[in-house]
Amino acid sequence: MKKTTLAFIIVALAVLLGLATYMTVAISWAGGGVFCPFCPPDQQRFQDNRGGRMGPGMMGHMDVTINSEYDFLVHMIPHHEEAVYTAGILKENTEREEMENFADEIIRTQSEEIEMMISWLEAWYPEKEHDIDYQPMMRNLENLEGEELDRIFLEDMIFHHMEAVMMSQQLLSRGLAEHEEVDALARNIRNAQRQEIMMMRNWLARW
Repeated sequence: MKKTTLAFIIVALAVLLGLATYMTVAISWAGGGVFCPFCPPDQQRFQDNRGGRMGPGMMGHMDVTINSEYDFLVHMIPHHEEAVYTAGILKENTEREEMENFADEIIRTQSEEIEMMISWLEAWYPEKEHDIDYQPMMRNLENLEGEELDRIFLEDMIFHHMEAVMMSQQLLSRGLAEHEEVDALARNIRNAQRQEIMMMRNWLARW
């Protein structure tokens, strides 16, 4: 078999596997309101005022189009806030040290990035509206524990990370960053979360 044919078959199988995984997660997805008790007051404002909370059976979609640096910031902030909130639930209830450490890393890193992005919005775009109609992507984890908690967190966070990577790549590939700080942040998000996606997939396969 020619190398090009083999490569095409491998890529096709990978795409089909990704679609099957997406459908499995999507079918079982259940929405939940997002509240961010870990966020300082300035961050909580984005949670309290943005609207877009979801009822049972709804989910956020990976269809965000980034047309400017401002778009990137106002979409990434509530996206990070949801990750921080769900990581807090995981940290308090998981039985795996790896998952607790991962939750700590998400809370620390993304909280710092939220603070930076809020300060940039206030400094560079004070005349614009900073709240958006954000639709949470992840299921409600509050009543889960043990294996079920870890599995659902990983399934949902993989797609959550994929959206962050997608938004970051849009900003970078289209040259939309107007400040070096935002360009650097997008690169960090893209690269770090790609690695974490691979790590989470490995955990799902092992556990």
